[in-house]
Amino acid sequence: MPLVTKARSFLRNIFFPNHGEADLDHEVQCHLQLLTDENIRAGMPSTEAHRAACIELGGAEQVKEQVREIQIGNWLRSVLSDFRYGFRQLRKNPGFTAVAVLTLSLGIAVNATMFSFVSAFMLRHPPGRDPKRVAVVTSINPGNGFLPDANPVSIPNFLAWREANQVFADTAAADQYRSVNLTPVSQSTAGQPQAIRSAAVSPNYFSVLGVSPEFGRTFNDQEIRPGRNRVVILSHELWERQFASEASQIGRAIRLNRENYTVIGVMPSSFHLTGFIPQLWTPLEVTAANQTANARKDRSLLLFARLKPGVTIEQARAEFSALARRAEQDFPEIEKGWGAAVRTLPDFLLYKFGIRNGLAVVMTTVGFVLLIACANVAGLLLARAAGRRKELAIRLALGAGGLRIIRQLLTENLLIAFFGGALGLLLAYWGIAFVRGNMNFNEAMSEVPLSLDSNVLLFALAASTLCALLCGLAPALNASRTDVNNNLKEEGRSSSSSHCHSGLRTTMVTCQIAVALFLLVGTGLLFRGIFMIEHQNLGFRADHLLTANVVLDDARYKDARQ
Repeated sequence: MPLVTKARSFLRNIFFPNHGEADLDHEVQCHLQLLTDENIRAGMPSTEAHRAACIELGGAEQVKEQVREIQIGNWLRSVLSDFRYGFRQLRKNPGFTAVAVLTLSLGIAVNATMFSFVSAFMLRHPPGRDPKRVAVVTSINPGNGFLPDANPVSIPNFLAWREANQVFADTAAADQYRSVNLTPVSQSTAGQPQAIRSAAVSPNYFSVLGVSPEFGRTFNDQEIRPGRNRVVILSHELWERQFASEASQIGRAIRLNRENYTVIGVMPSSFHLTGFIPQLWTPLEVTAANQTANARKDRSLLLFARLKPGVTIEQARAEFSALARRAEQDFPEIEKGWGAAVRTLPDFLLYKFGIRNGLAVVMTTVGFVLLIACANVAGLLLARAAGRRKELAIRLALGAGGLRIIRQLLTENLLIAFFGGALGLLLAYWGIAFVRGNMNFNEAMSEVPLSLDSNVLLFALAASTLCALLCGLAPALNASRTDVNNNLKEEGRSSSSSHCHSGLRTTMVTCQIAVALFLLVGTGLLFRGIFMIEHQNLGFRADHLLTANVVLDDARYKDARQ
C-alpha cells in the first residue's frame, strides 16, 4: 500500500472514526446480504438463508472486531479508548483518585526538588565553547584536609608552566576571590560605595573559556602592564543592577578603590561559572615583584587551559605532575610537598563544592521516600482491584485476554501517575523557590542556578512513568489472574480476598515499614550530628561573638606596614 494511502487511512481512523465505522457496518451488511441471496438462490427459505449466512459469516460484530484489529492506527485508537475509560473510572471514585494523586505528588515533588541540585551541578554545561576540553590546574597541598588538591597556584608557577607545557594550546590565570569598593561617578548612577566581588584575570582568560562579551571587548596584552589605563569588564547582572542596562556605559569611567577604571565590555547573562561569583573583571598585572622566589608563597591563581587537539586529560595530568616535581627540585624550601592537579572544567566545578557523594546520598534518600509513596498507592490499587473482581471476571468471560486487562489497569495507573506528576511539579516549583531563598548561608551556594529546567521536567516525567509501573504492575498482574467462575457466582461478591492478595499486601506493608524505619533512623542520626556540631565545646564562650572580614584597598594602603 502506498505511503500516502496509509497516512490518509491512519488520519481517517484516528480523527474520523464514525465515518470508518459507518463504512465498515455498511460493508459487513452488504456481505451478509450477498450470502443470504446466494442461499435463497440455492433454494433455502429467506429466514433459514439469513441464519445460514450469519453462521457462515461468523457474526457481524466479530468480523468488525477482526477488521478493526488490522486497520492502520487501531492500536492508537485502542490506547485512547483505554485512557477515556480509565479517566471515567477515576472520575467515578474521586476519593480514591485524590488520595492516590496527592500521595504520588508529594513523593515526586521531593525528588524533583532535590534533582534540581543534580541538574544545576552535574547536568548543566559550563558556559563557553566545548567546556570539556577546558582544564583547570590547581596545586596539591597534602596538609589541606578538606580539598588537598584544589589549592591555588602562584604567579611564578603559572608563568613557568605556561611556557613549559606541551599539552595546552593556551593557558590563562584568574584570581577569582578579590573584592573592590565600587563608587559610580556618573550622576545617573550616583550612590554609596559598595563592596563588589571581582576577579583579576589574564587577557586570554575569556578566549580560553570560549566566551565573548555581549557589548564591547575583552582585555589585550597592553593592558596588563603597570601604569597603563585601568580597564574593567562588567558582569551582566552588575550592568543591569548598578548601571540600568545602559549600552552607553561602554567607554565611561567608574571608580574602584578610589581609582578610575574605564568600562570596556559587558559579559552576557549566560556567562556564569557555578561557585565563582565575580561581578566584574580587571586585568591581572604581572610585575617583577611577583616573579621572585618569595612570590611562590603567594598562591592565589586558578589556571584555565584549553587542551590541544588529540591530547587527553590524563596526558595533561602526567605532564603537570612532572612540572610540579621540577619546581620542587628547583625550589625545595618553598615547593616541598606541593604538586599539581588537572581536572576538566565540569569536573572541577563539581569537585569544588565537594557534594558529589552528598548528592548521591540525598537522591537515594528521596528515592526511598518515593518508594514508600508507591507502596502506599500500590496498596490502594490492590484493594480497589479486589473490589472490581466481578467486573474483571465479566470482561475475561467476554473474551478479554490477560494482557488486555493488564494494559487497561496500567493505563489507569499512568493517569494517576501523570496527574500526580503534574501536581508534584507545581509543588516542586514552590519547593525550589523556597530552597533558593534559603541558600544565602553561603555566597557561592546562593549563586547556584536552581530552576525547574528541562532536566527536572524530564526527570519528573520518568519518575511518573516509573511510579505507574511500580504501583500498578503487581496489582494488575494479580487482577488478570482472577478466578472467573468463582467471581461470577452470586456468592463471589462476599467471598474473602484470595491468599495471593493477602500475601502481596503483607509483603508490601512489610517492605514499606522496613524502608520507613531505615529513613527514620538515618534522619535521627543526621539531626543528632547537626545538634552535636552546633553544641560542641569549643573551649570558650561562643555566644554573642561575631566575625567580620575587612578588605583594605591598595590605593590607601600601599604596603604591609600601612
